[in-house]
Amino acid sequence: MPRLKISAMVRAAILMCEGSILPNLKQKLAATQPREDSGAPTNARYHFQALCGLVLVLERHRLDGDYALVFEFHDDIALFDDSIDPQSVKFYQVKSKKSGHWTPAALTKRDVKKSEEASSFLGKMYQNVVAFDGDVESSTFLSNAPTNFAPTDKQKFCLKECEKADLQKIVEKLEEEFGGEDTIKSELLWIEKSDLSLEDADTHAKGKLEAFVVDSLGEVEFSLSALFKAVSDECTTKARATKIDLAEYDNVVAQRGITRKDTDNWLKTVSATVACPKWEEIAPEINLPAPQKLRLRREWNSYRVAVLNPNEAVRKVRRLIAVHLQEQSGTDMDLNALLASVFDALGGKVRAELKMASDERIKAMILYEAYSIE
Repeated sequence: MPRLKISAMVRAAILMCEGSILPNLKQKLAATQPREDSGAPTNARYHFQALCGLVLVLERHRLDGDYALVFEFHDDIALFDDSIDPQSVKFYQVKSKKSGHWTPAALTKRDVKKSEEASSFLGKMYQNVVAFDGDVESSTFLSNAPTNFAPTDKQKFCLKECEKADLQKIVEKLEEEFGGEDTIKSELLWIEKSDLSLEDADTHAKGKLEAFVVDSLGEVEFSLSALFKAVSDECTTKARATKIDLAEYDNVVAQRGITRKDTDNWLKTVSATVACPKWEEIAPEINLPAPQKLRLRREWNSYRVAVLNPNEAVRKVRRLIAVHLQEQSGTDMDLNALLASVFDALGGKVRAELKMASDERIKAMILYEAYSIE
């Protein structure tokens, strides 16, 4: 049975269950089986897809309102207008290409050897237009490679903007693929050339991240490499997440999504690091033997960078220290007494999480949290 008919049956079932009330987008997502849940097939594609998602997040965050960018959910990327109660979605199919151009023939080619129901690239995109009729703002083919039929000087364009002959070729192929559709909604299909190069995508994405931080926080001193590793790793992890109940939107967003709150947290981490004093500012207050103080200085400077890209063990230790410091907030201890008190109370617990942490590393973490308390 063609996928198009399955989608129609699903919609009919929803309507029967809901009576005369039209289903909302979350209900449609729960009732519509994704094409596949195999994820991106190679590490290289996972990474490129993750970076494309990161760039889309940075672009969307500059606008007002909530959002959720979700990987591997009905397409490579789905960008919802709300993380809790979405009303609309933009889908993105991400494809990389080492050389050459995308042509109308390549985008509409179906591998019939695999299956009679095989879909073309544009066909897969259009399945979502059909399945989520009325809730799809756009479905975009996003690639590092250009097309040979783009309107002059356009990196992003709607199929409606193509030359008449090219548009006709594409529409005819989609009509063959979707025989049950009266009119192909080509105005919802878009092509976009990413400015991330396949060979050096990290460098280009890192530049966009730096510009985003500067636009959001102004000219601040922070470790771009550490922050980029943190956010790109988070995006890649989300893109590769498996064993998820795809019928639960909230769960999918939690496991595979990046929301406005997540992006705000990236900026808050940078802000906290910027606000934390440099060693020269706190050194006069610390009373330790010279060798210990020198080691503490090295750990302090190292940790102010590392905190931008913490693992789960470091996050756990940070929470542990922060809670203990809050409990001590009513005391009148000076910095040295506070440092010694927290170290004596938590040193063993911290080492249980961070096996290789030196005394000075633990003290640097305590100092960082002490200066981070709002």
